[in-house]
Amino acid sequence: SSASLAPNRTSHMRTLLRPVPRRAFCTVLRKMGVGDKPQVLLAASGVHTPTVVRDLTSALYNLGGSVAATKKVVLGDHYSILMSIWLPDKDDPVEAAASLREALAQDFSVPSTNLTLIPLDGGAGTSGAISGEVVTRRLQVSCPQKPGVVLAITRLLQDHGATTSHMEAGTSSKAGTIWFELECIVELSPQMIDEVANQLTFWGESAGAILNFDQSPFLTHMPLSHA
Repeated sequence: SSASLAPNRTSHMRTLLRPVPRRAFCTVLRKMGVGDKPQVLLAASGVHTPTVVRDLTSALYNLGGSVAATKKVVLGDHYSILMSIWLPDKDDPVEAAASLREALAQDFSVPSTNLTLIPLDGGAGTSGAISGEVVTRRLQVSCPQKPGVVLAITRLLQDHGATTSHMEAGTSSKAGTIWFELECIVELSPQMIDEVANQLTFWGESAGAILNFDQSPFLTHMPLSHA
């Protein structure tokens, strides 16, 4: 019986290994080289479908491009994704964004999806960077939900020259009360660690929050969700 299954298996493998058809605009796919930087930031959001990433990357493949980095979140029925994209032979980020926009218009069609393409300037977005040595800390906050929690935390951090990244938050119901939970990575100067820790503790006590500010890795256990 195994012999009779062999032709079917062979046929299936041929289907899986069949090359993806390429457009005439990219005859040889080129890898990113050392020193190559992504030229375009793609932001997409809309009603979530299981195939959205596949369809986006298929259109990108047809253009000969590569995903340099990506982040995706799903909240309820909606998704949001960021992709930094590198395209071969496109030194001008504006030209790269225009080429990608044209390719997506032809090859990507997902209803209720909003797309934004931003040309990346290598020097952009560095004005707020921390100068000198930078350390990271993980901040976890759990407190009864009320307006202004994120504002209070981010304002406190900004007042001490700190920035946040990899932030996730959600709400849940506990004993009849809605609780707000947040986890993020904080980047700050080593000289500000104790002061920020003290200020966060003071705020946490006034807000009735359970708060951790330490060097443990960012290992959020909560999905992006709402109560």
